[in-house]
Amino acid sequence: MAFYEVYSHPALIRYKTSFCTRATLFVVVVFCLTYISPLLVAYRSQGFWVKRSTYEEQPVVRFQYQMLLVGATGLTGEYVAWSTFPNFNRLLEGNLRIPAVSWRFEAPPENSTPSPRAAHFL
Repeated sequence: MAFYEVYSHPALIRYKTSFCTRATLFVVVVFCLTYISPLLVAYRSQGFWVKRSTYEEQPVVRFQYQMLLVGATGLTGEYVAWSTFPNFNRLLEGNLRIPAVSWRFEAPPENSTPSPRAAHFL
């Protein structure tokens, strides 16, 4: 199969420009903002991966003056008990013993929250 030339026009067009133009400057600035600046930010902020991370938290614990005391008096399941809950005390009936309770609060130097350090039962 042969090709036939229908029309030909010998046009030789050459466009010339210098290397330092506004378009070249724009391409270089966009390249730096897109690729180079994130790499610099990552390098200055200790790298891409977290090398060391800690999180500490101290819970807020408050004593609510509620307790349940059960003491074994024998090997066969005998016990005495007392609590600050009136409904539980009614359930105990003959095993209920009412002690004298005193609390002593201390705030250690490393902790700003006072907590009960000693309880005395009589």
